[in-house]
Amino acid sequence: MRRLWVLTAAMILTAAPLAAAQERADTVMVRGDVLKPGPWGIEDLKRQFAKEARTVTFTPGTDKPEKTGTGIPLLALIQAAGPRVEKVPKHYDLTFFVILEARDGYRVYFSMAELLPQCGDARVWLVWDSNGKPLTEREAPLRLVVSSDHGRDRYIYAIKTVTLVDGNKLAAGLASGK
Repeated sequence: MRRLWVLTAAMILTAAPLAAAQERADTVMVRGDVLKPGPWGIEDLKRQFAKEARTVTFTPGTDKPEKTGTGIPLLALIQAAGPRVEKVPKHYDLTFFVILEARDGYRVYFSMAELLPQCGDARVWLVWDSNGKPLTEREAPLRLVVSSDHGRDRYIYAIKTVTLVDGNKLAAGLASGK
């Protein structure tokens, strides 16, 4: 019986680092109410969004030096994933919201209206490098930079998922008691 316990413990201990390595994998999962859910690798982002990629300046925390990073607008990734927009009601796209989740479980939220240029025009970037070097293991695969925010509360790193939620469907479900 003791051997079985030791064997099980060894399997668990060796599986944890493997799972963490697979989780990093330089990809972010896009999911939810989108037409094209799935993983997006850093190299895919660089290639597909070469025209949108920019260098942005940010300060990652209080009393930390300013850095530069290369990335793309969050809105570009969302639009490429294709929100499942219905034809009615008017301005259906404004009802969506976006949840970004880091590996440690920390989440930040944006309304789609906040991201769109005709409404909030927030400057929100998914950055894959810092000062010309790839992000550290702790920060990879992507870091969020919200240059239009006054504070840094939404500057998360180690982003693992981007989830798009249809607010109309959510509201209808809540109203019906589902």
